[in-house]
Amino acid sequence: MATSAETQVARYEALLATSAGLDTVSVDGQSVRYADVEAKYRYWKREVAREKGTRPQAASINLSGF
Repeated sequence: MATSAETQVARYEALLATSAGLDTVSVDGQSVRYADVEAKYRYWKREVAREKGTRPQAASINLSGF
């Protein structure tokens, strides 16, 4: 069973595939810029990775000064 995030990823993948090369895309009756659709796609991809535990929640930063 696909999660909500996986469903959104599939939806945006289909939308991006059908609208390649366009500047604006109609999503649910609203016109949005193609770059906004790509940003939302990346967001949902991160959500899927978080759900599966393959994307860390926090970055590790080396503060030792070396």
